[in-house]
Amino acid sequence: MQPITHKALLVIADISGFTRFMKLHKNTSSHAKRVVVELLKSIIAASSPPLKLVELEGDAVFFYAARETGEHSLAGVKPQVMGFFRSFYQTLNRHCELSLGASGAQDLRLKVIIHAGEVAIEHIHGFDKLFGMDVILAHRLLKNSVPAQEYVLMTESAYNWLDDFHQLEPERQTEQYEGIGEVETVVFYPPAQLIRAARTEPASWRARLDEKHPYQFLGAF
Repeated sequence: MQPITHKALLVIADISGFTRFMKLHKNTSSHAKRVVVELLKSIIAASSPPLKLVELEGDAVFFYAARETGEHSLAGVKPQVMGFFRSFYQTLNRHCELSLGASGAQDLRLKVIIHAGEVAIEHIHGFDKLFGMDVILAHRLLKNSVPAQEYVLMTESAYNWLDDFHQLEPERQTEQYEGIGEVETVVFYPPAQLIRAARTEPASWRARLDEKHPYQFLGAF
């Protein structure tokens, strides 16, 4: 029997510079790991329906939103993506200002991948597990030719669903993946003023996280 598939928007928020940061602190990894945990928490705290948390993947957070939630609801994903950047940099700034961040933390950046496609969803012990080639493609897109560490990259299919992205200027490019072929993408760079503001605003993600997402397992990282 063929599995039932759903049209879904797949969103991956990934910390750029994670590998270099952890290598820099291989002898003091506990401190560096705490910085990364708090940054991951800040991203989760900035999320809300229709996005649903799928899983944590080392230095990335994987979300999805089913198309069945409706076009109007999916439009709510766009401000959340900008919220990821704001919350991420608020938290990073707090750590660096209070000398809580390990050396090199100030060089960490955020990138977000968005893809729209077909997925099969299995419910396992209260969690949704996604399967399908579009899930694989979304993760492949983390490796791309964008010459920056801080951006939003969408596939053409995701861009068609979301229409525009905060009236930012799109930069189109083609990626090539073995076994998949050419993938047309649209890249956006968060406004500099958003990043600057996030680096000076106080972080308020912890209260929101405790209220919305009781994922105590995050502390086990």
